[in-house]
Amino acid sequence: MRSFVTRRRGALTALALAALCAVALAPSLANSQTSTACADLLAYYKAAAVAPPIVYDNFGRGGEVVAAEEEEEAAFEGDAMSDGALPASGLGPADLGSRSEAGTNVQVAGVDESDIVKTNGSEIFVLREEVLVVVSVSEDPPRVIGELRFGSARSAEGPREMLLAGERLLIFRSVLYGRTSRSQRGTQLIEIDVRAPARPRVLRTLHTYGDFVTARLVGTAVRVVLTHDGSESLNARWLEQVGGDVEYGYDPYARVDDRSWRELVERSWLSTWLPIYAIEDHTSGRWGWGRLASCDGIQTPPLEQAGQRGTLTTLLLSLDLADGIGEWGSAGVIGATDAVYASTNAVYVAMRDWNTWSSADTTIHRWDLSGDAPTYNGAALVTGELINQFAMSEHRGRLRVATTNWVWPIQSLLTVFEIDEDSLDQVGQLDGLGPTESIYAVRFLGDQAYVVTFRQIDPLYVIDLSDPDTPVLAGELKIPGFSSYLHPLGGGLLLGVGQNADPRTGQPLGLQASLFNVSDPASPVRLDQVDLSAGSRDVRFEHRAFTYHAGRAYVPASPTNDLFAVRVAQTGLELERRITAQGRVLRSLPIGERLHLLLEASLATHDLATLALLSGVYLVPPSGR
Repeated sequence: MRSFVTRRRGALTALALAALCAVALAPSLANSQTSTACADLLAYYKAAAVAPPIVYDNFGRGGEVVAAEEEEEAAFEGDAMSDGALPASGLGPADLGSRSEAGTNVQVAGVDESDIVKTNGSEIFVLREEVLVVVSVSEDPPRVIGELRFGSARSAEGPREMLLAGERLLIFRSVLYGRTSRSQRGTQLIEIDVRAPARPRVLRTLHTYGDFVTARLVGTAVRVVLTHDGSESLNARWLEQVGGDVEYGYDPYARVDDRSWRELVERSWLSTWLPIYAIEDHTSGRWGWGRLASCDGIQTPPLEQAGQRGTLTTLLLSLDLADGIGEWGSAGVIGATDAVYASTNAVYVAMRDWNTWSSADTTIHRWDLSGDAPTYNGAALVTGELINQFAMSEHRGRLRVATTNWVWPIQSLLTVFEIDEDSLDQVGQLDGLGPTESIYAVRFLGDQAYVVTFRQIDPLYVIDLSDPDTPVLAGELKIPGFSSYLHPLGGGLLLGVGQNADPRTGQPLGLQASLFNVSDPASPVRLDQVDLSAGSRDVRFEHRAFTYHAGRAYVPASPTNDLFAVRVAQTGLELERRITAQGRVLRSLPIGERLHLLLEASLATHDLATLALLSGVYLVPPSGR
């Protein structure tokens, strides 16, 4: 898969190696792989790079619809999961959602998600800008016992997240490679040994071009999703030639019609479009390089859709963290990622397909990960758009998907696909949900689906999926406001976090939590509701910030520095305490008899029973700050 070159440790920096790979190795890599698959893929990229782009506007949509859609856009951040049940961990209803062993609120039991903080119960590992901070929480008070600073490439805006498996951390870091005028966005995968938490040690670093999207962990198996825009480096060169502004971009119509752009595209190598990697083994001092994914593993849409998809490639890597960064399986598809969902044995990538200027459908690609490498199973085309990864669920050999169709009159629908060995075939659909309204929250739990739509009032729909090929609307509840995050609880209860709203205008009034009884699907009831904070945003945009533990929900408010502790009982809710922290509350981690709040610059520790503040520890800032 790769060749290794032995060098004196430290003699070649990561940035220099990336430049070496990009400039010197790209031609040899392209020439060494002359297979039909690589030749066809290069031809596809070149044709896509000169295809006229599709420029979208809001033609055909009213102002009300446009405003709703712009708010919906912000929810495409995320990631991917499924359904699972855990036993109750204390007082209050059982948690039928899931919190991973590393402390992250996830959608699928057994599928951890990359995040800015992880814990093994004794230590908390925190990513803060360009440093990994290790805090011992087995001591009283907690204290910083170790740190690891990153270097070798300029930092870039983008996610910095990690996964923890046993005594290995895998960190995903956004960086910039190359000269200032031709910098390319890149991602580093950094494998760290934390057997001695006070002295974290880097084992291997994988450097590659492209942007990190998300990652999942099942046991020690890691699934990484990246995107790579192959035209990025060529575009910088083209702008220099034509005197364009590198910072402010270009007119896409002018570019595709420009002769110099077409000449640059024609002279490009495959490695321009399909990213290469460089890997450094910090133990042996050896380097290796190659192409990140094989040519025959990249799925391409019809070329006539090139104006929609461009040359952006979504890549899926599958590796075993127990063996470290070394060998991995790979796959990919041309297009931008809107949402990623992962079950224990598969990954789904959703991509919007604009078919007119006023509407869009979504293609969902599936890869099976039960073997050593990703195996492509096919794609499903569904009407409308997904709000986020919670809109997808795999259960009993079916994929269930909730979408909003923006063609007037707006409505939402739930579609069911049968998962075959090489296809996803539609077998059932329920439409007509929330006429003129858009989806704000979805949660699947076994044979039930809960869907919230909103414009002025909040219909909560309960959908029966016991016959997966014939979804049935079992019941609905209409109340003011809306829930934008749904958390399933035992005893037929559902906890919703969202906004109260004026029933006449739909204007949000502030953060609220609601408790629903859905034990009778035909007659869902809101048992209780508690207002939390006026004007605050909720966890709709970051489900990992929500925590449910031992009958208590921890709900952060943004952009304020508040955390609301809400006691949940079988019959109602009680606001136990409003904690105003010394910084924005990013995550809450209940461990033992303590509640640790990750803030922007510190870790605050509270007594779990009384919520009284016990201590705080400052997280070490990067050098030079």
